[in-house]
Amino acid sequence: MTYISEFLIAAFTAAILQNAVFARGLGASGETLALNKPRGILRFGAFLIYIITLSAALAWPLNYLLRLYRLSSRLGIRYLSSITTLLCICLVFALTYVVTRAWLPRLHYALRPLALPAALNTAVLGAILLAFSSGYGYLKTCGFAFGSGAGYTLALLLISEGRKRIALSDVPRAFRGLPVALIYIGILSLAIYGLIGHQLPT
Repeated sequence: MTYISEFLIAAFTAAILQNAVFARGLGASGETLALNKPRGILRFGAFLIYIITLSAALAWPLNYLLRLYRLSSRLGIRYLSSITTLLCICLVFALTYVVTRAWLPRLHYALRPLALPAALNTAVLGAILLAFSSGYGYLKTCGFAFGSGAGYTLALLLISEGRKRIALSDVPRAFRGLPVALIYIGILSLAIYGLIGHQLPT
């Protein structure tokens, strides 16, 4: 029971309190934020959750060995943990691509437009490295990765819904398009920033 609660607490923390987009500013690329259909966002989010969780599950043991034997300082490679994590993400992406192409062609062609933006999203690498820097255990890291993917999907849904409502509003000409979208995302970010308990500088 403690393992499940540990996983769920880490997932909730990553999804709501440390949201990749609103609290950390990760993965906020124009290509992914331009997704506007809920079905497309959920499909993209499901693939992102798969990539980030499996990559975290593969990268944690490697990161643990790097810290245990202090290989980064011994080899003189400063960002060895980041490099191994990135290699794990690329490995998960490549294996998924090859397996779905060989045995699940329908799934492969459905996921192909979403696969590269999901795998090379900064939220994937950033969330895993945040879990490592926090010193989480294996299960907590996987939970944090899963929650980060779910929180990213939730953020995309909120941005899409906000865009629809803004389109129906009478926005002044100077604020139409990107400016009003940035104001909307900024207000959501401030709300989550306050929920975490940070105080803005006075």
